[in-house]
Amino acid sequence: MKQRVIVLSSALLLAACSPAASDKAAVEQTTVKRVAVTQVKEEAFGQVAKWSGILTPVEETQVSFEINGRIVTLLAEAGDYVETGSVLASLDGRDLSLQAASAAASVQQAKAQLAQVTNGARAEEVLQAQNNLDKAKALMDKAKADLQRSEVLFRQGALSTNDWENVQNKAALAEKDWENAKETYALVAEGPRQEQKQQTAGVYRQAVVGQQRAALTQTKADLTAPISGVVLEKLASVGQLTSTSTPVYRIGNVDALLIQLAVPDRDIGFWKKGDEVTVTLYDQKRSGIVQRVSPAASQGSGTVPVEVRVENPDHAWLAGQVATVVHEHQGPKGIFVPVQAVQSRGETQPYVFVVRDNKAAKVPVTLGMIVDNQLQITSGLTIGEQVVTKGAEQLFAGDTLEVSTGERP
Repeated sequence: MKQRVIVLSSALLLAACSPAASDKAAVEQTTVKRVAVTQVKEEAFGQVAKWSGILTPVEETQVSFEINGRIVTLLAEAGDYVETGSVLASLDGRDLSLQAASAAASVQQAKAQLAQVTNGARAEEVLQAQNNLDKAKALMDKAKADLQRSEVLFRQGALSTNDWENVQNKAALAEKDWENAKETYALVAEGPRQEQKQQTAGVYRQAVVGQQRAALTQTKADLTAPISGVVLEKLASVGQLTSTSTPVYRIGNVDALLIQLAVPDRDIGFWKKGDEVTVTLYDQKRSGIVQRVSPAASQGSGTVPVEVRVENPDHAWLAGQVATVVHEHQGPKGIFVPVQAVQSRGETQPYVFVVRDNKAAKVPVTLGMIVDNQLQITSGLTIGEQVVTKGAEQLFAGDTLEVSTGERP
């Protein structure tokens, strides 16, 4: 009897150590899951944006003649550096020289007339006018006497009608000549009227303006550089007929260069006037400054024009080359977790797992922006909590966790 009890106890002991009991223990052991975690903290992520653009002169202009004509000289070539005011080209100016000479002669003539009107007549001219007046008076008196005698003869029938009319006409003409001589004498003796003086002075001033205009037009036969810079392009040839709307040269100031960027409107809040950027051309790097941020987005493209200025004192960088602008800026502060830490699995609200008492706790979260593969958490997490960053996809709420702070769980 005693032996049977011992055997039964042994059997129960063996049953307890049977394969079924071992499997249960193994299952309990496999429920412990290894994960990597990170501690929640508030931080700000920097962002790096790269954009490409074409280098353009800080100042550029197309140069044209102000008058029409035929080009006779072109003094600058593409690549030449020119100073403000330097002569670039010339037109045939022979016709302009003739116009200037004609204007000068008109001034001299008008000046002489003005002097004559202003100074009045000389004594000799007054005496001559008096003599002419006396002569006209004598002729008029004789004509009137002839008219009286002829009238008597005509009434007596001794003078024909034709002769009578001739005598009348002579008397009328003599009287008219006397009136003209009297007016001439008055002008010579008393001088011209004030309005005549003003009119003559106006003619003189107009002649002077015409001379100045001719001289100015003559200077426009030379084409000068309006700015200092490099001749970017030569657009005409000698012998060509040109007009005011035909460009001859394209000049640019390349002491500094501009880069026009099209920045998406969602990122424009990070760009500010005065920001320092890095401009790269092949293996060369230079510092640039954001010179202008447009106050309006381009219609249809959803981008905002941004202008960056980079100094180019050695003129080593050329207009038309494509450069890259690197803009680094500090992002907003907040709670950020790696993208892989956030799960959804078809649910309406995303969630993360946090470690609480070595167990996985499922916490719904609200997402903000994404920066460098990091998601901003705007609600749901508290600073100091441990968030599962590796292995979250295999977890369920309540799983026992073995925590690692490395990259690998």
